This record gives sequence, C-alpha cells and structure tokens, in this order.
Amino acid sequence: MASQPEITAIQPESPPKGCNYRRLFRDSAFTLLLGGQTISNIGDPFFNLAVMWVIYTQSGSTLQTAIVQVIWHLSKVLFGPLAGALADRWDRKRIIVITNVLAAVVVSAVATAIPARGPLSPVVVFVAVFLLNTLTTFSGPAHFSIMPEVVGRDLLATASGLVATTRQVASLAGNALAGVVIALVGTAWAVVADACTFLFAALAVAVARLPVRTSVPASSTQRPSLLREIVDGWRAIVDLPIVRALVWLSVLINISSFIGPLFPALVRERLRGDATAYGTLEAMGAIGSIAGSALAGMLERRLGVGRLLVAGWGVAGACAIGMAASVSFPLTAALETILAFGLTVGGISVGVLTQALSPEYYRGRVAGVTAALIAVAIPPSTLVAGWLADIVGVAPLLAVGGAWILGVAGLAWANPHVRTAHI
Repeated sequence: MASQPEITAIQPESPPKGCNYRRLFRDSAFTLLLGGQTISNIGDPFFNLAVMWVIYTQSGSTLQTAIVQVIWHLSKVLFGPLAGALADRWDRKRIIVITNVLAAVVVSAVATAIPARGPLSPVVVFVAVFLLNTLTTFSGPAHFSIMPEVVGRDLLATASGLVATTRQVASLAGNALAGVVIALVGTAWAVVADACTFLFAALAVAVARLPVRTSVPASSTQRPSLLREIVDGWRAIVDLPIVRALVWLSVLINISSFIGPLFPALVRERLRGDATAYGTLEAMGAIGSIAGSALAGMLERRLGVGRLLVAGWGVAGACAIGMAASVSFPLTAALETILAFGLTVGGISVGVLTQALSPEYYRGRVAGVTAALIAVAIPPSTLVAGWLADIVGVAPLLAVGGAWILGVAGLAWANPHVRTAHI
C-alpha cells in the first residue's frame, strides 16, 4: 500500500452559498438514499424494542438481555473487515440493494415462524438478530464509503446529522406504529410490514444515480487477495493519526455500551416502572438523539469536530452518573435525553472525521476494520456488566459506566490531533 501523508486536521473549504439542507435535498441521489433508509428504519422497531423487554420479563435476568446485546454486535466482530474489503472491491450500490433484499427474506421467514397471537421463540429471535445484523454489517461500509462522494466534504457533517435525525424520528414513528399494527392485525403481519420496508429501501437505492468509484490503487497490475486488502485497510488507519486515535477512543467508549441493556432492570427494579415506562425511557433517548443529530452540523461549525466530540462524551458521562443516583422517573428520563444527545454528537463527530480523512479507495476497509475493532469491546463488557448487575444492582454499574465515559472524554481532549480537528 502506498504510504499516506500524515494529517492532523482538515482545513476548512469555502462552501458554495445557500442553505445546506436545501442543497442536500436538491440532490436526488442523496434524497433516495435518505428516503430508503428512513422507511427501513421505521420498520426496525417492530421487533427491536420488544426483543429486549420480552427477554427480560420472561427470564427476570439482566444477563439474558446482555446476551441479546452480544448477539447484536457479534456479526460486526466476525465479518466487519471482510465487509469493508468487499465494499472497496465490489459495486457499492449493488451491495446495498442485495443486503436489503436479503433482509426482507430473513424477516419474512421470521413472520412464518410466529404462532398466531403467540410469543416469538427465543431461538428464532437470536438467529434473526444475528442474520439481520450480519447483513447490516455488509451494507454499512458501502454506505460509509459512498456518502462523501454523494454530498461532498463541506456538507458531510450536515448530511450525517440529517441521516441520524431521520433515523431517530423513524424509530419513534416505528415504535408508535408497531403497537397499533400488532394490536389490529397481529405480530406476524407487523413483521411482514417490516420486510416491505426493506424492499422499499432496496428499490430506492436501485433507482438512485450514485457516483461510481473514482480512485484506484497507486500501483496495481493484479487485484490483491481479500486478506491483503483487509491488511491494507488497517495500514490506512495506522497512517492517519486522527483516524488511528479515533479508532482506539471508540473502542474505549464502547466498553460503556453495557449501559443500554441495564435499562429494563433500571425501570423495573429502581424506578418501579413497567413496559410503558421502559418504552418512554427509550423514546426520551430517541428524542435526545434527534436533537443531537439535528444540531451536530451547526455545532461542528462553531466548536470544531474535535471539541464537539469531547463535549458530547463529557456531558453523556455526567448524565450516566446522575441516572445512577436518581430514583425519580422524570429526572432519569431527562438525564437519558441529554445522555443520548451527548453520545449522538460524539458519534457523528467520529464518523464524519473518519469519512473525510480516509482515502476513497480504502474507505470501505477503514469502516469495516473500525467496526470490528469497536464491536470487540461490546460483548465482554456487556456480559460482565449483566452478570454484576444481577449481583450488585444496576445503579453501581451505571455510575461506573458514566465515570468511564468521562475518562475517555479526557483522553480525547489530551490528544492534540483530535482536540484541534476541523472539517
């Protein structure tokens, strides 16, 4: 692999005049990508939230919900590097279309396994979660790689924030619609509706005029093996100091991802709530994510992407500690809203900076390798936290998670490449 120059920050460009959102929506390719993803995201909550709550209420164990979280991320660990290499080797549009069609097939198969008005078998849930997230693992690097070419560098932060905003709005709408559909026509037909959203996403991308790959390897007479391409993706990360730092900071921040699976136990044991309260807490988190996504582009232009990352993680850590001390549902819900806001602006900062800095030819592999490394931290921390929560309760684990996030924010501030980064 050709050596990449060391870059410590992206110098701001003079963007064309006009409203950023208006410029984005004038681009039919971006609009179709966004529309397909949004409709698909509406279908996802038809089973995601139910999985966590049903598993916990049936088992009464936080460890059981932690196992679902492990399965959720296992595919990224196993297939992330391969998915990134294929995104750089194959047509990215075709990857996105095929993975959405296959997701529709998987969800349709789940619908046929649902007894009339009966609960989902845990085995069916575990297998479906693994397969669906495997497909997401393969489509993710393709989306990540192509977006800078679709919107341009100056609109990347705004576009990423808009994508995240619509994803969270779609999640809220999906949660509301799922309850109505299940009540009226049953679980199986609700899952069929989810399959239809995947097919819509595939169609939207299929008709979009997406840019073809423009960059090629510096010197190549024969395509290298997939293993060599994966190794080259890691070398591309190593050669970029900000990206390298962001990868390790993301690995560290994801150790705190055990906080999410603690919420069912937090609601039931500490706040004395039920499934409605749990759904409300998740909804408040979605509202915080929506606000963070919508404001990320503006905040990035004011603070710089590095400072925004540090501020977001710092706020999130403080809120997690506050949730550990709270026994009031309204206060806990408010803190969860702010926590989700902070994590969202931090996550968008990491994503857009990595996208903008990574060379196009290696961008898919950077995404795949990064996703695998980041996901490695989630299963062990989640399992250990789930086991400990059954012993000591959820409050001490929430406090530890918040302190950990604050520590990672401090490490990000201490890194001059990250702290001073701009797009």
